[in-house]
Amino acid sequence: MNDASLNELLESLGLTEYESKTLSTLFKLEEAEAPVISRLSQVPKTRVYDVLDKLVKRSLVIEIRGRPKKYRVLDARKVLDSLLEDKKTEVKVIEEKAKEFADSLTALEKSKGTASGETVMKVKDARDFERILSQEIEKAQNSILAFAEITDKHNVLREAIEKARQKNIAVRMLNAFPNVAVKKSVKELRHMEHGLNAFIIDGKKVVMALSDFKKDMSEYHFTIWYENKPVANALKHYFDKLWQQGKRL
Repeated sequence: MNDASLNELLESLGLTEYESKTLSTLFKLEEAEAPVISRLSQVPKTRVYDVLDKLVKRSLVIEIRGRPKKYRVLDARKVLDSLLEDKKTEVKVIEEKAKEFADSLTALEKSKGTASGETVMKVKDARDFERILSQEIEKAQNSILAFAEITDKHNVLREAIEKARQKNIAVRMLNAFPNVAVKKSVKELRHMEHGLNAFIIDGKKVVMALSDFKKDMSEYHFTIWYENKPVANALKHYFDKLWQQGKRL
């Protein structure tokens, strides 16, 4: 491993640039005075003592008293194991904080109640529609009817549908493409070129693309009717009609 790779590893484990250079230099020397470490590591003399003191406090380097004072590095494996353990602890703390915030934000969303009315959204990336649609699918309680245009590239959407299936949500899909991969997530699946990109959720919410998401465009439009049973029922009747004509996959 060259110096650059070692320094990169040490920095990824939580050390600063100067700490990494100092430590990697000591790995070669094992024991040295601060001026020597400064010269070889290219860490300024005005900083090297402060850096060494921090490494000593982290029990990665031992200060050997005397005239002149020297610094000795611990075994490389012990140093790396110690840094790795500290990093794991740091990540664990971050995960716990993230979970707390996620729980709080989820509770806040629920306290706002169910959205109502209609909203029309505009996005620049077609994948953003897929992400928002997936969020709405994951909120389903009972059923999903889908006029879908899912291909092998729509991994986020397929994962959301799979989660719905695992929650025993009844999912029926008319897919415009004979995508066999979708069958793993949807038991009731048929192929039909219907020309729509719309999802009916729980018999009342409708998420529908207004733009052709199969084409490259500068922006895309779609709408969400949160509580619109007339539209949902009309689409359901059309779905049932096409379902009889659809090809089983």
